[in-house]
Amino acid sequence: MKKRRSASRHESNDGKERPGQAPLSKTSPARISVVRKVVFASIAVLLAVGMLEALLALVGVESETYIKDPYVGFASESPLFVEQRVDGRTVMATARERLSLFNPQQFSRKKTPGTFRIFSVGGSTTFGRPYADATSFSGWLREFLPAGAPARKWEVINAGGVSYASYRVAHLMEELIQYEPDLFVIYSGHNEFLEHRLYTKVIEAPKISHRLRRTIGRLRTATLVGRFLEKAIGGRPQPGSESPTLLSGEVDAQLDHTVGPSSYHRDEESKKQILDHYAFNVNRMIDIAASVGARVLLITPASNLRACSPFKSEHREGLDQQSIHSWQNLLGRAHQALRRDAPQEALSFLDQALAVDAAPAHLHFLRAQVLDRLGRFDEAKASYLRARDEDVCPLRAPEPVLAILRDIAHQTHTPLIDFQSFLDHRSENGIPGATEFLDHVHPSMESHRLLALEIIAALGREGVVGAGIPDETAIRQVTRKVMDSVDPHEQAVGMMNLCKVLGWAGKRDEAYRAGLEAARLEPGSAEVQYETGLAARMLNQNQEAEGFLRKAIGLNPKHAEAHCALGVILEDQGRLQEALTHYESALAHGRIEQRERDVRNLESVKTKLGAAGAKP
Repeated sequence: MKKRRSASRHESNDGKERPGQAPLSKTSPARISVVRKVVFASIAVLLAVGMLEALLALVGVESETYIKDPYVGFASESPLFVEQRVDGRTVMATARERLSLFNPQQFSRKKTPGTFRIFSVGGSTTFGRPYADATSFSGWLREFLPAGAPARKWEVINAGGVSYASYRVAHLMEELIQYEPDLFVIYSGHNEFLEHRLYTKVIEAPKISHRLRRTIGRLRTATLVGRFLEKAIGGRPQPGSESPTLLSGEVDAQLDHTVGPSSYHRDEESKKQILDHYAFNVNRMIDIAASVGARVLLITPASNLRACSPFKSEHREGLDQQSIHSWQNLLGRAHQALRRDAPQEALSFLDQALAVDAAPAHLHFLRAQVLDRLGRFDEAKASYLRARDEDVCPLRAPEPVLAILRDIAHQTHTPLIDFQSFLDHRSENGIPGATEFLDHVHPSMESHRLLALEIIAALGREGVVGAGIPDETAIRQVTRKVMDSVDPHEQAVGMMNLCKVLGWAGKRDEAYRAGLEAARLEPGSAEVQYETGLAARMLNQNQEAEGFLRKAIGLNPKHAEAHCALGVILEDQGRLQEALTHYESALAHGRIEQRERDVRNLESVKTKLGAAGAKP
């Protein structure tokens, strides 16, 4: 056997070995790295998808530019706008069966050339509660836009629904995009905790998956696969393993089934899920608008901080009874100090209570009021905000809602009006209160007016209205026109309804303020006087309550409920003979369903009269 050739000696092309020449390998495969393989494979997949997308586009397959809500569905569907004949022409008008939650609006299905169509969507603030469309920011906008830019045709349609949360607003927008919108003004965030709903595991998916799902959902390929699966298995696949919560066709608020906010309890896990759903809905609303080329303007929902106490407080979980007793004792001593006009001493007790348990919202509100009284306004504002955010019945959008809106606006380059900050800067000591709001969240007419002007300014910055912001003369003229058209009766009814709602919710001070305003607006209404009397009674202001109830009876001698309420006050004061007279009137003029109550009242006062030796 021949010896192996030395590595330093190699063969030349003629078969002879020559020193120092590199050998020619018979097989020299090129090695491809894993990274390159992944890159080449990705390029191949992208090219294939691109070719398939192009092919689907040629055959007319359109992509779905926004995804459906995987968290909630609706048991029934009915359109907000339906065709109606008005003055000999066909228009889209608010469906009659939905007028309890929406303003009456109408517009042509097909826009006339040159028209800029705006839909305002959201909850009761957008609606204009406690009043209506005319003095909502949509109503003001409808008047201001032509005054500032008369060369353009403007349509402002108020599609705000009372108690509508973001998932209902997004669902409504799926209907509205068929009516050629140019802009959606979205004011949503106060009602996220209003309806009870259960979430499936999909809510726990990382946010990146929502972004990826949205991107994939815009592909024609994904649309085609979805349609195929929908036909094959009888339903569109959801991005979770469980079905979404099925809600009623219209709002079914938890508060409608309880006396006050008793059904609300501290639940951090549920709160996180609701906030995640809200973020999903805001992104979805932006996508829905973009699907038809419409713009979006977001507005942060603002709250009354100074003149609205929290709806419900709860201690932190796991607090023992001894700590609760200590906390309550400190709170009681703080109240006693305030009655002695010693706010600094009260603050000391409140700070001690805070060290025991900082969870109860009412503690932060009382502390804010004390700091406010001491002139420490920055600290007061921080406590007012904490009171809002610790409210177990969060009917005012908490800080995370505002943060979500600001983040999404930044990430998606969507214009945003920070209405909360705007009102902060205009409020006394930077704390919005009764001047800016009528109740916990509903702005005053003036606040709505200012918001409309801010919307126009934002549209100007976006190049929508150009130099179309009204000058001071036009603003004064429009303001006078709108305010002159306001019906005092409608205002009074709105405030009276607000008085009733706030009283039901246990907001006694706020309810009485609303009642006083209603009585000022319409002093000749027996019903207004009666409701204001009830509000005064809840505050134990019996002399004022008696005065309002007597006015109600003077305006309507057959007002059975006023007779009954006055009888209760008189009986409590020992004025039994007068109480008996009013109870008899209540029985004579009252409804049949109240007969048992009225008879019971009569028997009670007769028994007391008999015991006192008086003749009934």
